[in-house]
Amino acid sequence: MEPDALPASSQQVKLPFALFALESNSQKRLLFDLSTKKIHGVVSATFADATCVFENGGWLLMIQHKQQGFQEQHLQTIFLVHASTGRRVDLPACPSVVDGLFVFYIGSHEVPLVVACIETISKVPTVHVACPGDVYWSVYKNMDDSSHLLQDPHRRIKFTLIVDAVLLGKQAVCVDYNGKILIFDVTEMRWRTALSPGWSEKNAHFLVASGEKVVLVSCHRCRARFCDFRFFKLDAEALEWSPVDDTELCDSSWFLYRGRSFRVREEGKRRVYTFYPSQWGGSTPIDAESSRKRKVAHNKSMHPREKSITNIYMHDLEDGVVRTVLPTSIVTEARHWLQSGVFGGPFH
Repeated sequence: MEPDALPASSQQVKLPFALFALESNSQKRLLFDLSTKKIHGVVSATFADATCVFENGGWLLMIQHKQQGFQEQHLQTIFLVHASTGRRVDLPACPSVVDGLFVFYIGSHEVPLVVACIETISKVPTVHVACPGDVYWSVYKNMDDSSHLLQDPHRRIKFTLIVDAVLLGKQAVCVDYNGKILIFDVTEMRWRTALSPGWSEKNAHFLVASGEKVVLVSCHRCRARFCDFRFFKLDAEALEWSPVDDTELCDSSWFLYRGRSFRVREEGKRRVYTFYPSQWGGSTPIDAESSRKRKVAHNKSMHPREKSITNIYMHDLEDGVVRTVLPTSIVTEARHWLQSGVFGGPFH
């Protein structure tokens, strides 16, 4: 690997921050600015024992995990906080959802209106929905996908495994392990689904909201990292994927992480950034029993307390060269991308 060295012209574009949690119970987070290659500390009591699971319009959706003895409580504290003003909006306590993917919709007054949690493993596609002021979460199941539940009860049930989700306008767009496209409208509370031909279950897949469309990034797993990136755009009406034209990929950098991927226009660049090494865009666990833990990951809470050796990989799609971005790897408990310019006010 070669150390990453970007020309000064790339610093004119504000790239997403990489947010690192060294200790989940700490009030401090580290922000790595890819534009300047500098690390900043951000301190707030909001961060203590909490994980940021989604960001939209300057609002952060936080999940706080409290422990009782050696077992996590069955209820998670979920709230929204504005990164600039510090305004907090509490949501109803939510039963622990296994590795759920969260999105929330911002209204015309730039205030969150609807929060949705998509279950990533369930018998049928399931989403939990709550609005600020609600006292409980409503559950919406896609019963059109329930035909397999009526089969011979002795047959093994096939679960729905959601690999990624993204918010496009008022719609949560998801794909499952078998390539099925699932769209849930967070205002109409309605599901739409369609099969996706040509899907490879061996590949890793990421969804990115790019302008008014959703782009699927498909790539091979090469041991601990990704390679051979392919891009497809979604026809939201026909629910079909089509290859992205090569010219549309010019001047673009892609920042991939499950549930929180971004595309940034960067003149003269065709790059993909991932956290290294990666499973779902993550990093390498340093625990000796990590392989066993990953096999049972879907049976655990989504709270990432497993320490990992983390770096960032920059994949240059022009010359095929892969470079490390951080001068040295760091040990983290959580990491993800965050839009630049989010923090201010109570966060410093």
